Amino acid sequence: MVEVFHCSGFAVVRAGVRRWASAARIGRFPVEIVPCDVTDRAQVREALRDVWAVVHCAVGDHRVIVEGTRTVLDEARAAGVARVVHLSTIDVYGDVSGDVDEAMPRRSAGRAYGDAKIVAEEVCEAMGAATPVTILRPTLVHGPFSSSWTIEFAQRLQQRPWTVPSDVAQGTCNLVYVDDLVEAARLALIQPQAVGEAFNVNGPERPTWNDYFEALNRVMGLPALEYQSRLRSMAWANAMVPVRTIAKTGLRHFGGLIMGAYQRSALARRMMKRVEGLIRNSPTPAEFSLYSCWRTSLGSDCSRRSPWWPRGSGTRGASYNAHRDGRHSTGGLRAPLDSPYPGTG
Repeated sequence: MVEVFHCSGFAVVRAGVRRWASAARIGRFPVEIVPCDVTDRAQVREALRDVWAVVHCAVGDHRVIVEGTRTVLDEARAAGVARVVHLSTIDVYGDVSGDVDEAMPRRSAGRAYGDAKIVAEEVCEAMGAATPVTILRPTLVHGPFSSSWTIEFAQRLQQRPWTVPSDVAQGTCNLVYVDDLVEAARLALIQPQAVGEAFNVNGPERPTWNDYFEALNRVMGLPALEYQSRLRSMAWANAMVPVRTIAKTGLRHFGGLIMGAYQRSALARRMMKRVEGLIRNSPTPAEFSLYSCWRTSLGSDCSRRSPWWPRGSGTRGASYNAHRDGRHSTGGLRAPLDSPYPGTG
């Protein structure tokens, strides 16, 4: 978001970060970077000083997502911010299949992230009268720095055999390229008809998961996938469940002892790296359900009719970069190149 807004000349960007370590990538550009933990009201107030618009993309636990959103909107109102774009998720629709547009009611699926985003959207709606806000619900954001939907798969694809059988991965893979999401945010900031609306943001293509895996495999220049049998893949996924649980529990309760052994013992390091690799490269049973789900995220009549809505191509995501991005932050825009809100920047 910061990179595209800055390099395109759309606006003078102020980037808010929770940790300075999160600023490594955007530090390459001559943009203002300020501390902005969205759970710290004073930091948010200072970060929003003299900005005309905010793109709120902080993510974390329930407190960060819900109370952080409340704080951002409250301080945006106090600062006279003209527009806020809140990044939500398609997961607010829960476990549904078929065509999904914005008329679909929100449903809890019992997942912490999606449930917190539902509450955050309710906060946006309740405070929308005081602060002009637009909600964007992206699908699976892929491309450079996408840890969940690009980097992890790229790492797994280097292993053989491939543990997601093709007949399991015939569900719809709703991908939106990261630049297309950025463009949706830009348009939502400047179009008056976007205020008070919620929009699904999806790419134009509807590949299956298997199509995506094979395409990413080709882009990486790897040999053709060698599929493991369905029975063996499912058995392995279930067998790894207790391993994941033990690893998480051990780190939670004995993290200091485990890291001490890791630093002192070469044998311990090899074993831990082996277990870590097994966990990272093994799909979970829940993933198999995702890969077989047929669900297409559609824009509402408003977004389909609007000439200002982005019409990007999912095929632009052919170049991938294995880096990780920062979290728990938000960003403000100062003096846009061609501000629709004169005098507010």
